[in-house]
Amino acid sequence: MLALKADFLNKHCHCTTLEKGKADFPQYYSAYPHFIARAHVAQIEEFIRAYENLLVEPSVQEKFLGAAGMIEKGIFNSYDFHTSATGPQLIEINSNAAGGMLGLWAHEHTTSCCRNARTPHPFNREDLVQMFRNEHALRFPGRELKTVAIVDENPDAQFFYSEFKLVAELLAEQGIRTFILAPEALEIKNGIAYSGEIPLDFIYNRTTDFYFEKENLRTLKAIYEQGLATVSPNPQVHALYANKENLAFFWSDAAVGLPEAALKTVRAHLPQTIFVTPENRESLWQDRRQWFFKPAKGFGGKGVYRGDKLTRKVWENIAGGGYLAQKYIIPDERQVTQETAMKFDVRVYTYGAKILGIMARYYQGQTTNFRTEGGGLAGVLVAA
Repeated sequence: MLALKADFLNKHCHCTTLEKGKADFPQYYSAYPHFIARAHVAQIEEFIRAYENLLVEPSVQEKFLGAAGMIEKGIFNSYDFHTSATGPQLIEINSNAAGGMLGLWAHEHTTSCCRNARTPHPFNREDLVQMFRNEHALRFPGRELKTVAIVDENPDAQFFYSEFKLVAELLAEQGIRTFILAPEALEIKNGIAYSGEIPLDFIYNRTTDFYFEKENLRTLKAIYEQGLATVSPNPQVHALYANKENLAFFWSDAAVGLPEAALKTVRAHLPQTIFVTPENRESLWQDRRQWFFKPAKGFGGKGVYRGDKLTRKVWENIAGGGYLAQKYIIPDERQVTQETAMKFDVRVYTYGAKILGIMARYYQGQTTNFRTEGGGLAGVLVAA
């Protein structure tokens, strides 16, 4: 039987595999599946193994954290890739990635397509619940996980509030009491983290103040720093995984001396990333079409610029400091209908080196969003 290639299917298959009408939250999804080459899945797996192996190197933890011996792994990390002629290329790593539970719902409600192409690393409920239990056990060995608080600012107004509810429902099915709270609802009483009269074992942190610097996160910060509950992801997790400056480290001379095979694999799938400095600003400006510029402390696509779109005024701000330059990998496109093409990236959800599931994100414009008709999270199927 002839095996159709992923590139061909992404151009010519216009099937829909997700019945969005069955969802209470259809705004997150694209009904069109994404096809990924089997070889690309293998390269993603190899990259994540290599990267995770480098992250446990004492010299790397000392560089990123100031000391070795990190405790938690961080729940719902993600590795985001563009695809290219040289294989998947990492765009960024997130320590607070949205969409994992939405991916589970999509997997459980996806119909078959194109000779029953299979899902690589399908999401499953057991792995997601066990992730919470494992993360809790790293901080409190032998202690049962009984209560979880999902914490974000104004949670019921958040775009991903529906996902918070899915997490709460999943954990409740396993007898883990779960609450969705604003950070102001947290308290410390007698050395124990509480919300009202309920002691909290675990705080699933969904805030985007990654280092708990805002005044309204003061209690959350104290709970974390005093080790009163498992807080995940937390500042150390973000510093290890999602600090964009880390990517420049792996392209610097300082990375020489790390395990050679792992570093070679990482560099093969990590576009060259460097700091914008007074010394290289003119050369970067001259070659700007080859680069994508990101604030070193940014997130969510804020303040990012394609080099070929830069004005002199914006460049002066970038060249003033605090920016990284990453070789620009043109996002590939998925032809969802004969008339409509979508850019895409591939988001791989992980817990440590374990892959929890894979979704594509369809979008138009410069960065991913959920505002385009036909865009959103898409199920991933393996092809040749």
